[in-house]
Amino acid sequence: MGKKIIIVGSRRRDTEDDFRLVFDMFKEHYQDGDQIISGGCPQGGDRFAEVIASRMGLTEENAGLLIHRPKKPNGPKWAFAKAFYERNTVVAKETEADSVVIACVALDRTGGTEDTIRKVRRHNKMNFRNLKLV
Repeated sequence: MGKKIIIVGSRRRDTEDDFRLVFDMFKEHYQDGDQIISGGCPQGGDRFAEVIASRMGLTEENAGLLIHRPKKPNGPKWAFAKAFYERNTVVAKETEADSVVIACVALDRTGGTEDTIRKVRRHNKMNFRNLKLV
């Protein structure tokens, strides 16, 4: 198995232009045997990850794609937010020394993508060289 390419991004960045930026960055780093990691959101970077995986023939069945979908709790709105932030932690912990993280960030740099970036940096002792922001 090759390296992990983690693709995350704001739901507010869900245009075709955003997709092309992420896909171009992906193509710069992808090598046969690499695995795509996604957070399973139906918009933004997570959606891009699944579209890219499909185009590349990478699936969960052939271990080319790993999706960490958030657990959907019953209850108040804050419980949903908590589940999504917990999912961000799981995604961030996927990073290894040779991983590449492609983050399609919101223009105001707020939200779950920023939470994931912070957790990636913390998980990698604040020295993650392969974090690519688009």
